[in-house]
Amino acid sequence: MSDNPKLSLDALSAKIKEMMRRYEELKELVETKEQVIEQQSNEITALKTELEEMKVKYQNLKTAKGLSFGMEDVREARNRFNKLVREIDKCISLLNE
Repeated sequence: MSDNPKLSLDALSAKIKEMMRRYEELKELVETKEQVIEQQSNEITALKTELEEMKVKYQNLKTAKGLSFGMEDVREARNRFNKLVREIDKCISLLNE
């Protein structure tokens, strides 16, 4: 009978050691997964920041393009206006002759 409790104690000890080993494995796995999650979270944050910067740059580019077209239109309008003024001056000079 004294041998049987010793076997039970040894079996219990072996099961406890196995559980502790599994606990450590799972603990390492959780730590690894947490590191991966943290890295991905940092990457997401960086990409969001980059996206916002790109949005601002895109808006600036759209504005710059709009202004460049506007400046071209202003130049054309000035040229047309100047041409009209010259034609009017010619007509006035012809009337004065």
